[in-house]
Amino acid sequence: MITEHIEPWKQIYPTKSELSDAWSLWFESKYAEWDLFTLTVVFKSGGMKPRPDRWESEYKRRVLQKFRKSLEPKATNQELALPFEEFFYYEKDDSSFFRTSKSHKPHHIHALLPIRKTQTYRVWSTDSEDLQDRLKRDILSIDTVQSILVERIANQATVNWVKYVLKGKSV
Repeated sequence: MITEHIEPWKQIYPTKSELSDAWSLWFESKYAEWDLFTLTVVFKSGGMKPRPDRWESEYKRRVLQKFRKSLEPKATNQELALPFEEFFYYEKDDSSFFRTSKSHKPHHIHALLPIRKTQTYRVWSTDSEDLQDRLKRDILSIDTVQSILVERIANQATVNWVKYVLKGKSV
C-alpha cells in the first residue's frame, strides 16, 4: 500500500456520517488517478455462525490476488498492483429491512476497489461493462466463492456507495 495517500481514518470524526463523507471525498479526490469499482463477493455456505476473520482472509488472500494477477502479470509487481484494498466490510447477519423471508443469509463482503486508470482495461471490459471474462472465470473458480458482482462507480456517486458499504456498521 502506498503511504503517500492521506487516509480519512487517520483523523477522528465524531459521527458516522462525517466519516462516510470523508471517505467519499478521499475516494473522489483520486478520480484523476483511479477508476473506482464496487465489489460484492458472496461465499458458499460456511456455517451459520459469522466468522469474519475467515472470510476476510479468503477475500484478501484469494479474491484480491486474482485482481493483482490480472493487473500485474509479473509476480514481483503484484504486491503494489492495487492502490488501496482495505475498504471492505464482511456481512452475515445483515439483511434488507424489506426482506421478509427467514432464509439462509450468505457470508459476503462489500468493498470499494480502486484500479489505476492506466490498468483498468486489464480487469474491466468497456464493451460489456463487466469484469473481463477471464478474470470473472478465475474468481468463480475459487472453491469458496459462490458469486461476484462488480460495478463501476460513476463520479459523484461515491458517497452513495460508501454509505451502502458502511450501512448499520460500527466503524
